Amino acid sequence: MKNILKILQNELLHILVWDRRRGVLLLFASVAYMVVFSWLYYWGVVQGVPLLVVDQSNTALSRQLVKSFVQSDGFTLVGESQTLAAAEEWLQKGRHGAALYIPPDFSERIQRRQQSELVMAMEGSNIILTSNSSVAAAEILREFNAKAAQNNLARDKGQLPGQARQRTAPVHFNYRLLNNPQLDYLIFFVYGLALVALQQGVLLAVAAGVLWPHNKHLPEELALNKYSAWGLKTGVYWLLGMCSYALCLGVGRCFFNLPVRGSWQEHLLLSGSFIFCIIQIGGMLAGLCKEELLFSRLSIFYTVPAFMLSGYTWPLEVMPLWVRNLAQCSPFTYLATAVRQLCLSGSCPDLAERSLILLLLGVICLPGAAQLYYQRFHGAAGDSSAYSEKIS
Repeated sequence: MKNILKILQNELLHILVWDRRRGVLLLFASVAYMVVFSWLYYWGVVQGVPLLVVDQSNTALSRQLVKSFVQSDGFTLVGESQTLAAAEEWLQKGRHGAALYIPPDFSERIQRRQQSELVMAMEGSNIILTSNSSVAAAEILREFNAKAAQNNLARDKGQLPGQARQRTAPVHFNYRLLNNPQLDYLIFFVYGLALVALQQGVLLAVAAGVLWPHNKHLPEELALNKYSAWGLKTGVYWLLGMCSYALCLGVGRCFFNLPVRGSWQEHLLLSGSFIFCIIQIGGMLAGLCKEELLFSRLSIFYTVPAFMLSGYTWPLEVMPLWVRNLAQCSPFTYLATAVRQLCLSGSCPDLAERSLILLLLGVICLPGAAQLYYQRFHGAAGDSSAYSEKIS
């Protein structure tokens, strides 16, 4: 028992003292992403989109419509233009916003009970701004149409406003959004980014534990078999990885009011399975690499496709079959959306299945990781006695 504690102490000294980058990566990579991107997306919903108005009607009705846009949270009036072409030129010059074009016969057509046409020109290079502008404009026009129809019916049929409203809108539609009712982009995106950083931090830290040329090994560790030696190292990195996961969710909840639902047992099962799996994969790949630089390049090459194919942003169900099959090979696929479901709704229907797959994948990779670490640990030729003399 004393030898095991000495080995664990030696490993912690490597992580927290002699090679501090490992401790930073393990404990704070996910927290750093959580803090940085939470600050960036803190307001969640994009509001105040710059709006340029082209009002060629210039009537009381058109001014009322413009007022509806200006008074909404979705838009901020930045100016007026004389023609739609001039407004589009304004957008083409890189202005991220929208231009509202009201034609000259706007009011006349409505008065004659004909349909008038509006044009909303938007700069489409940023789909978040475009999407929010479209939704906000549609909501404003829906309310404006309902009110205009009620006024026309009240005028033509001599009905009271309440009767006119019931005739023009016999069905009142409303909707409820669960878990993210404000369509908050922060809640949607930041969990995935933090989990990507967690994954990368664990991979790079494990690789340093295997490949760093200045690692100091103890005689007590040399006496262990390959599974015991690798098992102790796995335990240290797993515990610190779990601390990083808990710290990340704690920072998000305490400082940015992000929802963290689900029981601690569910979070422990899912994140614990994932971190165990990533440690084994990282250890096996590190054992196959000659140096840390090569491993770093390979891990970075893996991280971005893993995030894109995980289904976190674009639903996995609508991807081609071969892409879905490829995504099933990545451990991150089984983690990302499940954590978001757990944090937002408090449940993940297939959590046990995902956790089991991650555990099985880790168990499959464990013998290879242990064997490769043991070989590197005792030297390329397997001469443990010569290696012991070298480090003593």
